[in-house]
Amino acid sequence: MNIKKLLFILTITLVAVSCKNDDDGGNAFLLSNENIAGTYNMTFFVIDIVTTTEVQGIPVTANTDVVGDTFQVILVMNENGTYNISGEYRITTTVEVAGQTETDTEILVIDEDGTFTLDANAQTLTLDGGVEFEAGTFDITLFNQNEFRMVQMRSEDTPTTTTDITTEMRFVR
Repeated sequence: MNIKKLLFILTITLVAVSCKNDDDGGNAFLLSNENIAGTYNMTFFVIDIVTTTEVQGIPVTANTDVVGDTFQVILVMNENGTYNISGEYRITTTVEVAGQTETDTEILVIDEDGTFTLDANAQTLTLDGGVEFEAGTFDITLFNQNEFRMVQMRSEDTPTTTTDITTEMRFVR
């Protein structure tokens, strides 16, 4: 009986020692120019806009949703901090004000070069391009060997209008 206990303990010890820890962090895919360099397909594009305007002292809110689909867009990120995005996709824009809704659909064609900077500590990507592609600083919400996702939240205020804009884009290698 003692030999069975010894073999059991030895087996448990070997199993415990030989198990790999998957959370060791040694294989982390860090946000860097080298790691983000590559060719990506756009798979998701959404902009949510909430605008509140005062009309004769009464606040009026407009909700605008811009949803992309039918993507044929290629994003090339280069290790030297430059990018090119080109292709076309469809957007459907829905505006709702005071219970009234209007929807419009159009095809967007994009062909733009620009530069980007990464902040690995803050997990941000800043795009400095032209007018066709969203510019500014985005939070990287997902980054791995296969894809990255980015979100930008910003506000624009005037004396009578407040606009909150959230943009999300997703790209897959």
